[in-house]
Amino acid sequence: VVRMVTGDNPRTAAAIARKCGILTPELESASDCCIMTGIDFRERVVNEDETINQAEFDKIWPHLRVLARSSPLDKLTLVTGIQQSRIGVPQ
Repeated sequence: VVRMVTGDNPRTAAAIARKCGILTPELESASDCCIMTGIDFRERVVNEDETINQAEFDKIWPHLRVLARSSPLDKLTLVTGIQQSRIGVPQ
């Protein structure tokens, strides 16, 4: 599964992801988490003490394809959360 993590705005990021085949109409209609901004991602998966809420993270990451307006810390959070996850990687 390919994920795009970018500083671009969500509309630009989604357009690029569609052209690259990362996003398809089926993926976009299947989940509200396939495109997120860094702010939304942080609000949902980072606790007040800056740790990852792994249960919430594991609900999001299998569906996430585009993380737009992301910061370097968002990228680190994404990689760390996937590494710590105990759920299988969807095909």
